Amino acid sequence: MKRLSGRLYEIAQDIIDERLGGGYDPEDDLTMALIEARHDGGPLPAGMVLGCVRQLIVTGMVAPSVFIGNMFVHLSRDRALQEHLRRRREDVPAAVEEFLRLYNPYRGMARTARRDTVVGGQEIEAGDPIALVYTAANRDPRVFDDPDEFVLHRPNITDHIGFGRGTHSCPGAPLARMMFRITLEEALARSEFDLTGDPGMAKWAEWGTNHVPLEFITL
Repeated sequence: MKRLSGRLYEIAQDIIDERLGGGYDPEDDLTMALIEARHDGGPLPAGMVLGCVRQLIVTGMVAPSVFIGNMFVHLSRDRALQEHLRRRREDVPAAVEEFLRLYNPYRGMARTARRDTVVGGQEIEAGDPIALVYTAANRDPRVFDDPDEFVLHRPNITDHIGFGRGTHSCPGAPLARMMFRITLEEALARSEFDLTGDPGMAKWAEWGTNHVPLEFITL
């Protein structure tokens, strides 16, 4: 684990060094934006930039594979929905958004309270550690009707927090949405698919599958 973690830091540093070589616009390139960002008149600490880039690599490797597996498991168990999306490809983006609500790939994230506050009657003091459990929030019955059910074109779907919210919104969300949509569109256009066994489940910190045995039947 330590060796592979170190290798990810090396890859992140290679990415940073390439950006420092020039030719990248901070308006278009996230790593370059981190390098050129200023706080209190100075650049961000090099270690912070390195850690951010490494984390983006990890998230980009793990979360998409977990979430794509979740989608395929659901559609294998709901053949009517699978066929509907195959016939009505225009509904795929809405389906992806509802899958993100139901199966956001990270259970939650740790945060630290910046000021005293009260949430749901619970007093929280500045400096307290907090666990934000996205999977619970996205199935909150006070926000979503029939929270455990897949509802295509859910009217308040934008209330889900599968990609976080505010300053902690996932910077890769637009790319992820495009990746999920194209993956689903291509799979539906080319084949029918079904589970051939029980999916393996991730233990932590992801929520969902780590392998999905599938059979694809070419259309």
